[in-house]
Parts: sequence; structure tokens; C-alpha cells
Amino acid sequence: MHIWKTILSAAVAIPLSAQEPSTEDLKDLQAFLDQPVQTASKRVQRLKEAAADMTVLKGHDLMDLGYQTLGDALGGVLGFRTNEDRTYQGLGARGLYVLGDQNTRVLILLDGHALNSAAEVGSSKVGADFGIPLTQVDRVEIVRGPASSLYGNSAFLGMVNVVTKGPAQERFSGEAAVTGDTRSLAQGDAMISGRQGSVGWRFLFSSLGRGGSRVRFPELSSQTLPAELDQEERQSAYLNLTGGQWNLAGYVMERTQRASSAPFQSTIGSPVNRDRNRQAYFDGRYTPSFGAIETLFRVFGDRSEYGCDLDYDGTRGAGSGPYTESDPNWSLGGEGQARVKAGDSLLFTLGWEESQQHYHGVADSSGTIIETKVRHRVQNTYIQGEWRPTDSLGFTLGLQQASWIVTRAQTLIDGVSTPYPTPTLRGITPRFAAVWQPSSLDIFKLLYGGGYRNPTIFERYYSDDGSILANPSLEPERIRTLSGVWVHLWGGGIQSQVSLNDSQWRRLIQPVVLEEGVQQSQNSPRTLHGSSLEAELQGRWPGWSFYSSLGLYRWEQEHQTFPNTARIQAGFRLTRHWKHWNASGEIRYVGPRENPELATRVPGSAVCRASLGWEQDHWWVRATLEDIGNAQRQDLVASDYAPITHMASDGRTFRLSAGLRF
Repeated sequence: MHIWKTILSAAVAIPLSAQEPSTEDLKDLQAFLDQPVQTASKRVQRLKEAAADMTVLKGHDLMDLGYQTLGDALGGVLGFRTNEDRTYQGLGARGLYVLGDQNTRVLILLDGHALNSAAEVGSSKVGADFGIPLTQVDRVEIVRGPASSLYGNSAFLGMVNVVTKGPAQERFSGEAAVTGDTRSLAQGDAMISGRQGSVGWRFLFSSLGRGGSRVRFPELSSQTLPAELDQEERQSAYLNLTGGQWNLAGYVMERTQRASSAPFQSTIGSPVNRDRNRQAYFDGRYTPSFGAIETLFRVFGDRSEYGCDLDYDGTRGAGSGPYTESDPNWSLGGEGQARVKAGDSLLFTLGWEESQQHYHGVADSSGTIIETKVRHRVQNTYIQGEWRPTDSLGFTLGLQQASWIVTRAQTLIDGVSTPYPTPTLRGITPRFAAVWQPSSLDIFKLLYGGGYRNPTIFERYYSDDGSILANPSLEPERIRTLSGVWVHLWGGGIQSQVSLNDSQWRRLIQPVVLEEGVQQSQNSPRTLHGSSLEAELQGRWPGWSFYSSLGLYRWEQEHQTFPNTARIQAGFRLTRHWKHWNASGEIRYVGPRENPELATRVPGSAVCRASLGWEQDHWWVRATLEDIGNAQRQDLVASDYAPITHMASDGRTFRLSAGLRF
């Protein structure tokens, strides 16, 4: 911690002698701080007022850098990184990715609708299964730290809200785009949009196919697997209708991925191995106002399904024979919210959200039928007060109660039922923030928040014919995070943000291998302690922009480093615009990570990207070269891949995209 204190002291001392910025610089800062965001407090507000540690990615920046997936974009943001297992992009926060996590601890929203589900097995939400082309994204709002006081269960380590572009102002417009790369990717996207009277509409469709890459796992043999064992395809569609005080949205996505990495100890190299994901939702909102009271009434429904086909030959400690699985989860729910102004300085937000859910997983293990049935309700009740005694000072205090009410849970093996206890799980999460702007140059934030995460259905109730054991006594995870944030304008178009963070994480849920290789999810009795120092520096000048970040992280349990922690992450990107051309370059560094339990370590790596684009009113072309130096960053993987302990990325890839607007 000594080096962190030294760095922070220097960072605080420098501005005392900094030159006063020009009037033009102050205008640039004001435009940046006044940009609208809606994620931090479930309402539109200015970024400088948001009671959160936030970063906003603009849609044009995503396009300039040629990102292919949401995970690609998030991996370059301070405090986040991806972890690849050749099937899904896992998302880590503040240096840590819990091996085997299915992105259950970061809430992913699409236009405010949660993509996370209570089942949470076999999904990513930030990889190819996200389904929305990044060219159709207006901005990505990123909150670091827990936000459970408003959003409930999955907003444990952070949250990401992807805001798509709104309907066109003209009667009809559209866009079509195609993408291909040297890893046999082929993607086609289409968008049509328009307005009829007061009603605007927008429809997106995307289709992706990838021929795959040749894969090699040194721990098993020197054999290189053929590319067709790494194939994937995905189709998705999104419709949004808006008019005045109402909004309707619908989304469908289906993805199939050949599993060359052979998860769950299946047979390496089998053409049978594959994963399937399906997701669909509808979301209807009505936002009338009654004097000083603004309200929201929302109805929504979701269906998510994970499925797989796996082959076992008994060589990796598991059984032998074919295995198929389908895990659909349905839900129907509603939300009511009221925002009440009390004078000029007080605002209260009160809300209630509930969904009824039904999960029915079916697995066929060499003729043995295994069913898991769970019926439950998820409730979230919250209240938040915001007080601004002056224009430069604001306080936020929030409290939320989350409930997981299970009414039925059982496993059936060939029709023989094993019922489980169905206790109700509840948790209260607080939130406090103080935001102070003592001058036009500085903003200080003090943030305290609690996170609450129920066990997933898979962790608590899933059981098969001998390799995975249910644990109906699992307790929710809890985290408390204290952060201090300082935003400063340096002049010359440069702005910085520095934050210190401390977290206490209790009852961490992780898979534990019991006797004879049986695996069960259990709460850790040891508290996980995390601390970090994070800094961003960015600037914009006519025709130029840059962004740089540095994060120093420490996660420990009883003074021992927690597995898969990156002690350092850093990034830098630079973009140049002139006339119709734009060029961008980026470098990311992730420090070494280790898994002491398997005596495995992967080295740190620096991955570089370059992108060159030409854009006019009606068409655009972009060329992107990823991993220029062919670093092939390696990532640790979960224990169910054993004896495989780590996997390498594809390496150098050239991608070409072209689009037409009409």
C-alpha cells in the first residue's frame, strides 16, 4: 500500500500549481460533465451529479476502434477485463474474474432491461450472444462498484447499460453492413427506422457465422484440433417503438457454439460438443407525470435457455456416453416507480419490482433423465433520497430489500423426486454518496454501497447423476465497497479521474471438489478483501482524442492472493479524425495471473489494435487489425476444463467492415 499512498499524494499535490484552464477548456469540461446519463439513479441526470464511479463510452468511439463485441469494448475500460475460454467472454471487475462465473456479478442492461437471469448457466451477455451491433449503440454507461440498492441481485460488482440509438427523425431511413475477417467471420447487420406522426420505430437484425480457429491444448497433447470444432453462429433481432410517454421493446437471440474447449470434462476433439443459447424478452413502459410526481409503470417478460450436447469417453475422470441438456427459464414481472420532488433541493425515488419465474431443466445422461424444477419469485423494493443543499454539493441515501421466495424446488432422476427445502432469502443493501464540486475544475465523490447476490438456480439446486451435487443451504453473497473519486480538469482539453476503493466480500460462492470428484457450490467461510487504485486520463482537441487508464489491484483471503487476480491493468488509445478519414490505435496490458490451487500461472501480455476508417453521409468502410504483435493473451479457466488450465486467444486477426446508409 505504500506505493499507492505515494502515487496518490503526488496526484493530489500537482494541481496546486496547475495553470488555470482557458475559457474554451472550461466549456469543454462543462459539455463533458453535463452529458446525460440514466443508469446511476434510474433517471436522466448530468454526469457530474451521478452518485457513482462512472465511465461513458460514446457510440462513435466504439465504431472508430472497430470493436466486434461488447466484451471487446469493456475490456478497454478502466476496472474491467475479459476472460476467454473459447466459448464465452467472461467479464472481470477491478482486477478479478472468479473462475467459472457466468457473468452473474455484473448486471448487463439493454436500454434498461436486464439480460441477466436467475438460472445463469452457460451465458455471457457480452460476447457474440449480446446480439446488438455496436454500430447501432449510442453510448455505453458503465458503473464501477455495487449498485444493488436500486437494481437488486446481479448489480454486485458493477453494471453496464447499453443505450441504443433512437428512432430516426425522418419518415424512413436504414442501414446495412457486412463484416468479414481472417478467422472466417462473416456478419451481416440491417437496421430500418422511421417515424409516423408521434410514434418512432427502429428494427435491428444481425446474423453472424464463424468458421472457427485451429485450437491446441498443450496440457493434453500436441495435436491441433480442426477449425470446424470451433464454429459458431448467431441470429438476433431487436424492435423498439416509442411515442410520448410510452415505449415498447422486444428482443430475440439464438446462438450455437461448437465447444472445442470441451467444458465439463467432456471429450476433447469430439464433434458432438456444442453449446446453445436462446434469449427473448419484451418490455413495455409508461411514464406519466402527476404534478410534481413522475411515475414509471413497467411490464416485462423474459425467456432464457441454455442447452448443450456433450460427448464423454471416460478419459477425463467423468462417465462415458452422450449427454444432452436444456435449461429454460421463464419470467413475467412488473415494476412501479415514483419520483417525488419536495421543494427545489429534495428528490425521493420509491420503487417496487417483482417477477414470477419458472425453471425446468432437463438432462439426458446416457439414457438417465434428470430434471430440475424450481418455481420462485424475485422481489426488489427500494427507496432513495437525493438532497442538493447547494448547486455544488449533493447527497444521496438509498436502501433496498431484495427477496428470493422459492415455492418449489426438486430434482427428479428417472421420475424419482428429491424435494429441497425452500427457505426465503432476503437481504438489505444500503447506498450513500456525497458529490462536491468546490470549483469549476474539480469534483469529489465519496461513495459507499452494498452488493447482494442470491445463489443462482444452477449453484443451489442443480444436480446430475453423480458429478454435480445440489446445495440448497447456500447463502447469498454480500459485498461492501467504499470509494473516493476525484475528477480534475488540467487545461488544454485534458481531464483526469482518480479513485481509491476498498471492498469486503463475504460468503463468496465457488465450486468445491468433494470426494471422488463430485463438485458442489459452497459459501467460502473466509472474507475476501479487495483494494485498488484506479486512474483515467483523457483529452480531446480538434481532430484528436485519447484515453489512458491504469489500475492497481489486490484481492486477498487471509493474506493469500486470490486466484486469477491481475495486480495491474493499463490501457491507452488514440484517435485522429481528418476530413472523411479516421484512424485509431490501442494497447492494453493485463498483468500476470495465477491459480495456486493448480500451481498454474499465465504471463502478463500487451495486446495492440489499429483501425482505419473512411466515412461519408451514405457509406463507410473500416479496416481493423487486432493483436498486431500476435501476443495471443492467455487466460486461466475453471476447474471443469481440467487438466486444461489455460487457453490462448486467436492472435493476429484482420477484419474489414462496410456499411451503407439510406
